[in-house]
Amino acid sequence: MPREKATPGSRLNLYVRYFGGDILTTDGSVLFCKICEKNINGDKKYFVRQHINSASHTKRTTRDDDASKKQVSLLPNFVTRPQKGSEFNMDLCETLVKADIPFYKIQNPCFRRFIEKWSKQYFPHESALRKTYLKEVYDGTIRMIRASIGEGKIWVSVDETTDSRGLFVVNTVVGKLSASEPSTAYLLGSEIVERTNHATIAQAFCNSLSILWPEGIKHERVLLFVTDGAKYMKKAADGLKVLFPNMVYVTCLAHGIHRVCEEIRKLCPETDSFIASVKKCFLKAPSRIQKFRDLAPNLPLPPSPVVTRWGTWLEAASYLAANYDKIEEIVNSFEKGEALYIFKSQEMLRNPALKNQLLFVSANYRNIPDGIRRLECTAQSLETTCGIVEDIGFCLERATGPKAGLIKAKFETVLNKNQGYSTLRDILSALRGDGEVMALGNFDLPDLALYRYAPMVSVDVERSFSRYKMLLSDRRQSFTPENAMYHIVSLCNNTDE
Repeated sequence: MPREKATPGSRLNLYVRYFGGDILTTDGSVLFCKICEKNINGDKKYFVRQHINSASHTKRTTRDDDASKKQVSLLPNFVTRPQKGSEFNMDLCETLVKADIPFYKIQNPCFRRFIEKWSKQYFPHESALRKTYLKEVYDGTIRMIRASIGEGKIWVSVDETTDSRGLFVVNTVVGKLSASEPSTAYLLGSEIVERTNHATIAQAFCNSLSILWPEGIKHERVLLFVTDGAKYMKKAADGLKVLFPNMVYVTCLAHGIHRVCEEIRKLCPETDSFIASVKKCFLKAPSRIQKFRDLAPNLPLPPSPVVTRWGTWLEAASYLAANYDKIEEIVNSFEKGEALYIFKSQEMLRNPALKNQLLFVSANYRNIPDGIRRLECTAQSLETTCGIVEDIGFCLERATGPKAGLIKAKFETVLNKNQGYSTLRDILSALRGDGEVMALGNFDLPDLALYRYAPMVSVDVERSFSRYKMLLSDRRQSFTPENAMYHIVSLCNNTDE
């Protein structure tokens, strides 16, 4: 009589008897290793032996008694589903991501010995975390965002930047609008695009909302869209308003006030050149820094403004105006032939227009940087935000002269072009009780109350870019687009911070 072919269940039971029931177990369809707490390939005896002889299995077998005595129970509904990951590995991956610790750090032998000694856990390889657990951490973050927003109406903010690899990155931030409390901003999407234009911005906007609502985008729930004032952003918003009819589009007020600051800088060229020259005098010059401290021990070093950082140029001008005599003494103490910018600084100190411009800026516009910092807070009411803009407007109104007139005109132009700002001002008037609700058009009455804490700045996206650039350091340039998104979304939405 011919020999009957062994069934899969009998074959797995044979492996359990051969290698030992204390190591393997099965439910008839899946072979499970009790030591490693995972399913293994039971198609051939060779694969089972290969796992038993692997370094990871051997190391787990010879661990301390406390860890080796841990019993693993095999539940039928456990082994019949896909392989379950280690809870320790999952927690480790989440900790590394949210603490922004590179995965390659866990390959350090000293670090591995320390963790394994005190945790009694086998330390996984970095590739195992990346391939098995990183996506789970990201999925958990997305589930948290969905649960937080629920069925509420949302605001969306989008911006783009160029990373250290020269790639164009578009980040999308969302938050839930509420009539009773400020919203929490969540980074929902971080997407690499081929080029920056209105089409890619609109596509990234929709892709991110597809993550929030995988069953279908809820077009009627998007009430506010905030970006910077770039032309392609405005064009993208015009196209998206067709799909999102309830959406109010606002350009970032902090960006707008910064454009007013740039107008001040343009009208004061001598001050701009002097600030740049003084900055170079002390840049990477320990001897001159020491001389500054000897001559002015109680005075901080001159600020180093960056034109893309809002308000820093005005702060530098105010500093130089307040300490003009001491700065003049220190700069004139340097040797002319030591550097070209020292010679230029000393020449500009003889120009009477410099003093006039420094006095003009300091006397009239020194409070604007503080106003920009106050605007950067998104956890404030619509009334507070509009009040800050009004305070800046009063500051500009007090200044007189031809230059002051040009600066006031720039401020008015920035606000007049921001139609969403005018709409939100009308909504604020209605919320105060001194405006006409009927004049607001087709807004639903319950939705108007949700704008009470509506943000009018896109600083949350800018902050996500700062995190992104820290993540993408010189030693971490090999991220795939998917892994970079998993990391930055989980990192920026760390609720424990």
